[in-house]
Amino acid sequence: MNSFLNKIKILGIFSITQTVFQIGTVMIMAVSALAGQTISPSPESASLPVSFVILGTLIGLVPASRFMKRQGSKYGLLLGTIIGIFGAILAAYAIWEKSFILFSIAHLLFGLHQSFIQYLRFVAMESVPTHDRASALSWILIAGIPAAFLGPLAGLQGKELFPTSLFLGCYFILIVSLSLQFLLITFLPSPSKRFTTEHELEHQESEREKVRPFSYHVRNLGLWVSILSTSFGFGLMAMLMTAVPVAMKSHGHEMHSSTLVLQWHVLGMYIPSFFSGVLVRKMTAPYLILMGVFVMGLEVVSAIQGTEFLPFAFALILLGIGWNFMYVGGTNLLVEQYHPAEKNTIQAVNDTIVYSIAILSTYSAGYLEHKIGWLSLNLVSIPFLVFVSIVTFYFIITKRKVIPHGS
Repeated sequence: MNSFLNKIKILGIFSITQTVFQIGTVMIMAVSALAGQTISPSPESASLPVSFVILGTLIGLVPASRFMKRQGSKYGLLLGTIIGIFGAILAAYAIWEKSFILFSIAHLLFGLHQSFIQYLRFVAMESVPTHDRASALSWILIAGIPAAFLGPLAGLQGKELFPTSLFLGCYFILIVSLSLQFLLITFLPSPSKRFTTEHELEHQESEREKVRPFSYHVRNLGLWVSILSTSFGFGLMAMLMTAVPVAMKSHGHEMHSSTLVLQWHVLGMYIPSFFSGVLVRKMTAPYLILMGVFVMGLEVVSAIQGTEFLPFAFALILLGIGWNFMYVGGTNLLVEQYHPAEKNTIQAVNDTIVYSIAILSTYSAGYLEHKIGWLSLNLVSIPFLVFVSIVTFYFIITKRKVIPHGS
């Protein structure tokens, strides 16, 4: 009984910590482009801070992992949170001084913070017995639901907290939430310095498997299907999610309307995870990718119906669901494409491509929304979705799915 209560206590702290982290992340996505618009030298560059968040995450992935392996995951989480606090303080100062350069650098620091904290789910899984790891992951997953409501709400409440400097209050709220995050992490257990990746948690294969030449992976269609699915899915989702607050503002909607739309979008991103794992087992990963592409197509259809509230809302809900299916399908397909000894190289290639496309798409969001408008921006998705569909169909038809143990 005591061990059960202790497990609930530990997982509860992990879940609350993840919720606090995601509240800040969702709020940043909700307000950064709007805040950037008030101090940026041109409307086209308003979404640059969001791109810097993703760039910071990409830059920090490898250093964060190495630091946590050497010094322990708890110290890594604390260091990441400290970096995030400095970033939030710098962002608040930048808004006060109306410095767009400092504002962008502050978001780079927040991205570095995210590169550490994204490992929280792995730390949670390491902190419980092996048979409880799936339960630990579910606790982390559930944390996204309250964050979907509280993140945009925090942005809405903070916007006019200081009437003379719009959005300054949002970053004060972020400082408080990151400080709470730091406090919660101090209560977490301290797992060993050995830091386990997601693939190692799910697959306990021997590391003695042969390492195949990189040219083999370049020719592996299954690898490219998985990378295209996750990178295009994430890139299109990030582009449209970044653009929607600015687009709704330009079409006469108040911030509380875009806040509500983003809340439903984030729910669309996370709620399908409760059953997308079942779908990928029943349908197989390539067919789940195609379902995600289909839902993304429905997002475009919904978005071009008009610029009233409902088309925005339905489009963003579908965008979240489509991203989830493409991401889950692509990720499950990816882990089938390499031996355990090859995972670092292949995951590095995947992460580099995914985050690079996300950086380009978030930066282009502000530019394209200003130049061609929200309706045309959604049409930009179509060629990419068609390309993913063709490649995935070809992969299914030719049956060139690579299974590591059979190669």
